[in-house]
Amino acid sequence: MSTLVSHIRLAATATAVSCSRLFAAHTLRQWNAPHLVDNAELVVSELVTNAVKATGVASPAPAWAQLEDVQLLHITLYGRAHSVTIQVWDSSEEPPVQAKTGVEEWAEGGRGLFIVEALALHVGHFFPKSGGKVVWAELALDAQLPSLPQREAKKPLNVLLPEADPELLIKLLKALEKL
Repeated sequence: MSTLVSHIRLAATATAVSCSRLFAAHTLRQWNAPHLVDNAELVVSELVTNAVKATGVASPAPAWAQLEDVQLLHITLYGRAHSVTIQVWDSSEEPPVQAKTGVEEWAEGGRGLFIVEALALHVGHFFPKSGGKVVWAELALDAQLPSLPQREAKKPLNVLLPEADPELLIKLLKALEKL
């Protein structure tokens, strides 16, 4: 079987994450591998998030001045007989931050490569001669990897919800009717 290749270049901004997810999902559906979409979307979004943090503008609403010298990211998917490899190139020559296992349970960050390692057969990085770095992850094409463990949602303690105020609701309804 020949190797299938699909790639996209995106500005290293916060929107690159969602665009890369769409790209991966579309590509895998075109390659008749829809069962890989969920894991591939998660992997590519983690790799692209790290690349944006390393070289781009992470702000969701950047100022025009921040975008003047924005870097590019190169996302490439390689489809082979038994696997799909996702590669993300960025212009940084710093090695990727290794996965953290002792991250606080409710922390918002620090698990990216740990999640990628849990989903992928192999994960790595290299520094091409042209500069920058490539971080990659290989997903099994025919094997279903186990899902990540689910945490139980913690219930907040002593939460008091306000009671409905019928008079306020009637006033609100009347105001909406006037619109």
